[in-house]
Amino acid sequence: MRTVKTIAALVMVAVLVQFDGISIAPIAAQDRVATVIAAARKALGGDDKIAGIKTLTAEGPFRRSMGQRDMEGTVTVTIARPDKFKRVEEMQMGGMTGGPSIERTSVLAGNTSWDDIANRGGMGGGMQIVMRDAPGPGAPGAAAPTPEQLNEARVRRMRVQMQRLMAAILADAGTPWVDAGIAESPDGKADILEAKEETGRTLRLFIDQNSHLPLMIQYQDPKPMVMIQGGPRPGGPGGQGRGPGGPPPSGGVIEKGGAGSGGGGGIEQKAAAMASGQGQAAPMTPEEAQKRIEEMRSRPPQMGTFEMHLADYKKIDGVMLPHRFETSLDGQPNEEWTIEKYKINPQVKPDTWEKK
Repeated sequence: MRTVKTIAALVMVAVLVQFDGISIAPIAAQDRVATVIAAARKALGGDDKIAGIKTLTAEGPFRRSMGQRDMEGTVTVTIARPDKFKRVEEMQMGGMTGGPSIERTSVLAGNTSWDDIANRGGMGGGMQIVMRDAPGPGAPGAAAPTPEQLNEARVRRMRVQMQRLMAAILADAGTPWVDAGIAESPDGKADILEAKEETGRTLRLFIDQNSHLPLMIQYQDPKPMVMIQGGPRPGGPGGQGRGPGGPPPSGGVIEKGGAGSGGGGGIEQKAAAMASGQGQAAPMTPEEAQKRIEEMRSRPPQMGTFEMHLADYKKIDGVMLPHRFETSLDGQPNEEWTIEKYKINPQVKPDTWEKK
């Protein structure tokens, strides 16, 4: 992801994606928020155009940093306002010829939500990728969550993801914005607005004072985890062992900060049962590997600061929409998503929201 990191680093300098060094003006009266939002909606295409958007789809390739490897693939998003949202990721581990691929689907349909992850292919040895966006089942001995509690957690997560995307694209958080001051940089100024997410955490929107277009959103989230189990044994079919950054031998497990909700994810890398030096993993039995995965799932998640930068605005059916999303985690470039196709108000079939 050298190109992605270089581009994102330039964006960070240009729009001040971190609060360190930003001078924040005193909080102005709430009518300043109305003025900022009115200017933003006009720059995006006008109130009528924005209010007329009932459904929206966006599709394009993405690339995500995963330690020494990249994940790449395609993201497709379908939105039906006000409460339906579908995100599908089709991805594969970068640099792995014939390597594992994943299709990951997350859906919000009103007061219900569901997820589905399908692993395909592999490099032998039963390689499997397990992804976690939310906290695990809790402390040992704690009661397992009920199906109703699991659904509530999924609904909350997906509502927050939809809120962030609507804030980034249309400056609409679905809840009132409040004034959070002004960010200053050598390249200009940005108005900062804040809204509360359903989690209670803060969502920040940066709007350029010259173009009046959204520049960035910033939010806090648990760092997602990706666990990779299995793979070829050293010298076995599919490879000659594991070099630096490669997959573990059969039975090994690697835990990585990874795929994010709404794009983004950690780049912290930890190894389970890994020796120092060349990074060779001690063989594990399937039972040991499963136990290690369950331990990883039960750990409290680490929180991180995500910053999604918006660029390459183009007019689609009279609405200015960003075509490049660059996300960083804790100041480090992490993901780039390029929109190749938008559709405004496409017909969305009712079974789009059903689990097949």
